[in-house]
Amino acid sequence: MNFKNIKLMCASLLLICSNASATLMTFETRDLNHDAVNHGINKLDYAGSWLAQSSDINSVELFDFTMIKSGNDRISHLQIDLSIDRDLANWFFELGLDAGFGAAVYLDGNLVANRTDDLWWGYNWNSSDVFTVALNGLTRENKVVDIYWGEHCCNGASSIRFKSDVSEWNNLSSTNLANASIPEPTSIALIAMGLLGLVNRKRFSK
Repeated sequence: MNFKNIKLMCASLLLICSNASATLMTFETRDLNHDAVNHGINKLDYAGSWLAQSSDINSVELFDFTMIKSGNDRISHLQIDLSIDRDLANWFFELGLDAGFGAAVYLDGNLVANRTDDLWWGYNWNSSDVFTVALNGLTRENKVVDIYWGEHCCNGASSIRFKSDVSEWNNLSSTNLANASIPEPTSIALIAMGLLGLVNRKRFSK
């Protein structure tokens, strides 16, 4: 491979690195239907409960889901797009929620796990009210994770953290999601810079 081709390859790697970022997380909330039984929440069908509400949807794109307040008497929905770079990847989530009506996690529209009890994590990751979910054996297709929960009061802050099978626990953020993918952007940049350094060294040593 000649010097020009190596430079083009390195430039491509650096471009991949500079553009490596996870899709923004979408956070939505809406008022609960006080005229319906249990405020319109079926704890066994949270996705359906969300759709059954008649209130307006408030939507915002987030870079980080840490200490987020949903508001009183509201149902919440967080959607996360995962980019999986290899087959059989394992991802784990811990949900620290204020969710008096419980919570549910869906993967590509299918229910993975739910909690029907009154959840309040009390800002303590060791609390038994932290909702832990494992997503095992994920394939390369983009995966959509939907998290739903509802709260009557008292508007406590919620946080979510995650890890992949090659990363440590991190706050749920676009940056951390990108860094947990394989290969990591930093690794790509180091490879590209190493190749450029090696080629330049050979050129100037002649």
